[in-house]
Amino acid sequence: MQLTVLGSGTAVPHPKRASSAYWLQTSEAAVLLDFSVFALGRIMTKGFEWANMDAIWISHFHLHHIGGLPAFLFGSRHAEEMKGRKKPLRIFGGTGLKALLKGYSGLNNYKLLDQPFPLEIIEVEPLEKFEIAPGLEAVALKTPHTEESLAIHLRERDGSTLVYTSDTG
Repeated sequence: MQLTVLGSGTAVPHPKRASSAYWLQTSEAAVLLDFSVFALGRIMTKGFEWANMDAIWISHFHLHHIGGLPAFLFGSRHAEEMKGRKKPLRIFGGTGLKALLKGYSGLNNYKLLDQPFPLEIIEVEPLEKFEIAPGLEAVALKTPHTEESLAIHLRERDGSTLVYTSDTG
């Protein structure tokens, strides 16, 4: 399990720090933890296979944690790299994620949810076990920040674990 910090800053622009985004590479999967507006550029700079990522985790709905996701979905509809994709891209987060993404999708008839590949939007509840990506089990935990804020505990098949929490308190 390897975690790459793509951004760990706040919503306030800074020349050396981008907002929240972390690339998690496991032996079987790639997961993006939070999706700031700077995330995709940083992913490409690092040479990660963005078109092949398995899942996206959104910790909460503040723009410096989710702001890059609508732009990514808008661009992925037209990206050559995504046209041959067959496996689903799974987007996970707390209650309200589906309504939020449907709202973005409806703006200007963007149709963000109409992708050339299967797209799954999954709202999770605290303490619910789920498989976020192949070989990667997850459990969400409530955190004191916003109503939908969740931390996530990840466990790989080999027993490696990672806990990711974003803003709290």
